[in-house]
Order: sequence, then C-alpha cells, then structure tokens
Amino acid sequence: MKRWTTVLGRVGTVLIAISLALLLVSLIPQLQLSTAKGSTHISPEQVQIAFHSQNLNPQQEVQLEVTVEGTLKVYLLEIRVELQFVNGTFDYGFNLTDLQELLSEHPDRIRWEREVENEYYERSYTPTRVMNATLVFYNPSSETALVEYDVALKSSLAPGDKVRTIAYCAAPIGVIMALPWFVNMWKQRKQS
Repeated sequence: MKRWTTVLGRVGTVLIAISLALLLVSLIPQLQLSTAKGSTHISPEQVQIAFHSQNLNPQQEVQLEVTVEGTLKVYLLEIRVELQFVNGTFDYGFNLTDLQELLSEHPDRIRWEREVENEYYERSYTPTRVMNATLVFYNPSSETALVEYDVALKSSLAPGDKVRTIAYCAAPIGVIMALPWFVNMWKQRKQS
C-alpha cells in the first residue's frame, strides 16, 4: 500500500509541475505577425476581402475589431484566395456570386459569421488545425456601409485558452493524487 501511495504521490507532483509550466507558457505574450487596417465604403450587394492568411495554425489567432456605420455581414471563411493583377489593379477575384455559392454549397467552410449594424464588434478565432482563412465583408442592405477595421494575426507558443484549461484540470487531480503521500511523509517526519 505504501508503494502505491508513493507512486501516486509522485505522479501527482508531476501533474502539478506540468500544470504550473503550462500556466506559465499561457502567460507569455503573443507575437503580432501582421495587421490589416483600413476604412472603406462598401456599396450595396458588394463583397470585400479584408484579410487572408495561408496556413493559419493552432498557435495563431486572428483578432478582428470593426466599427460599422450601416449594415454588414462579417464572415471568416476557410478558403484560399489569391491576389491577382487584373486591368491594372490588384484584386482577389472573389465576388458576390462566389460568396453565395460558397455559403449554399459549402456551409462547413464558414468558421463564423455575424451581422453588424451600426456598432463596434470584436472577435477572435484560433483554429484547431492548419487552414486557410479569409475575412470577408458583405453589404446585404440597399445603402452604402462605412467600415473601419483592424485585423491582427498573432502567434503564441501554445493556444492560451486550451493550455489553461488543461492546467486547470490537471492541477487539482495532481493535488488529490499527491495529498496522501504528503500526509504520510509529514506523519513520518513528526514521528522521527
């Protein structure tokens, strides 16, 4: 019985140490990789791409801050778009028809969507696997909408929320496992 108490106690202290290490890792500030800021008018029934990233991974996070005057739908889509040089200007070649086709035929590619009307909106997204990400604004109304946006791509050593969740679960389990061992050691020292 004493051997099992020792084994469980040592495993418990290892879990506590791992939990503390994970908490420390989650506190390391994120590194900002890139930003996309802008202010633009979006005409009725028009689509505009604000940000795209190839190979977004679980250690990266997309953070969006947007202020809208009018009505806009904001989508984060799992698609790959390429910047193309068309008629003397750079364009993504992604239009309303492409968006409608994607929404109807591939709803699984929508990571999140939100209709924003005359308000400030914040959102962040951390993927669970490597993916392409494209942030799209769509104006479904009959009036021109003004949008000011700030999109930041940030990277961390590990996904903070997930690492903290693991640490919060592992620490109490480690304490429960190590407590009998600590009590046993304390009793032995008291008797000596």
